[in-house]
Amino acid sequence: MTLSQKKRAQIINAAIAEFKASGYAATSMDRVAQTAQVSKRTVYNHFPSKQALFIGIVSMMLDVISAATKMDYSSKLSLAEQLQQLAQKELRLFADPEFIDLARLVIAEAIHMPEQMVATMQHMATLENSINYWFECAIKDGRIQSENPSLVSSQFLSMLKGRCFWPQIINRMPMPSADEQAELVQSSIAMFLSYYQPKP
Repeated sequence: MTLSQKKRAQIINAAIAEFKASGYAATSMDRVAQTAQVSKRTVYNHFPSKQALFIGIVSMMLDVISAATKMDYSSKLSLAEQLQQLAQKELRLFADPEFIDLARLVIAEAIHMPEQMVATMQHMATLENSINYWFECAIKDGRIQSENPSLVSSQFLSMLKGRCFWPQIINRMPMPSADEQAELVQSSIAMFLSYYQPKP
């Protein structure tokens, strides 16, 4: 990691801490600079505005998701086995308290953002990632019947998030037990494949 990358990471981590403590509106770039132990000029060299800094945090969160769920498609392994692996990657991410805190911060503050920021985050969220690419490969291989990898990806992940992500974000509920997670994964895979897998 270069010195510039280290400074950028310091600034983002400081901003996360300040946004958590005081909220987006009450946080100043001066305060972020103090917490990051860098000059205000350094902060502005990396992020020209507080809005750009927040979008940098969103980008980091999406990078975390992409790295944690990265999985190559295999034409040799069954879809059920690969979906099981993908689901387990997602659930491990949802079980990470730091990720949940970051996601809660981003979602809570985005509600109060100007339209331009919301539109930017929505655009970033729709960028191709490793999960969509896996579904795209399965569709091209003829093993999933659909012409919309983004749709099938979101449908599968929504079954997991509805029980293991959104309750934590909104209601601060604990993760389901290991047995409950296993049941959720198996039933979600069965429902998904019963609709999208080509019939013999």
